[in-house]
Amino acid sequence: MRGGGKPSKPAIPGLGPRRAALAWALVVALAVLSTYGPALLDLGLGIVVGLVVLVTLYAWAVRRIIFGGRPISRRNRASYWIGGALLVVGGAHAPDAFLALAGDQGRATIAYASTETGSHGTRYKQCWVELPGGDVERLSRTGPCPAPDGTEHLVVYSPSGLVGPILTSRGGLMWWWAAGFGLAGIAALTTTAVRTVRGPDLPHRPVGRTAQGR
Repeated sequence: MRGGGKPSKPAIPGLGPRRAALAWALVVALAVLSTYGPALLDLGLGIVVGLVVLVTLYAWAVRRIIFGGRPISRRNRASYWIGGALLVVGGAHAPDAFLALAGDQGRATIAYASTETGSHGTRYKQCWVELPGGDVERLSRTGPCPAPDGTEHLVVYSPSGLVGPILTSRGGLMWWWAAGFGLAGIAALTTTAVRTVRGPDLPHRPVGRTAQGR
């Protein structure tokens, strides 16, 4: 091409900057929801679902759609998986964060401990408590009861029953764990996204100027 022509763009598979930014926003949102959402109901479920979704997002959305099957740099792979791991760890205290925002504090009574069987045949102890309203619910975490049956204990619980209660005061909730690891995970994933959209890994980035008029 002679003088005055626009820079040509190579036929590289993958998304351009705007679509890549939108795709990354969806990836980050799904990563957060898949790690924190199931963890509200069960920690083990949250870990399994979170890892499955993170692997699926990397293999399908990031590699196949955003990058179009092109190689991903080592630093982008590292920051993606570090971000995912931080979200999974933060999900361990997702119930604390939920109860800190929407829970009530009261006094519960230790009801009884039961022996449950997990999906893989593993047996574990589960403690049940009677809440101030009279409902009997299992604690959000497994393990034996911390005191004999009939003992009163401070509890933070969800009036809707969405999240299992935690035997502690509102000030004892480890919401900062979920918030800290969650924000760090989002930051790592966002860093990966910014490097993809604005850095040299961007698909369809012009590779050079065309020759000037001869």
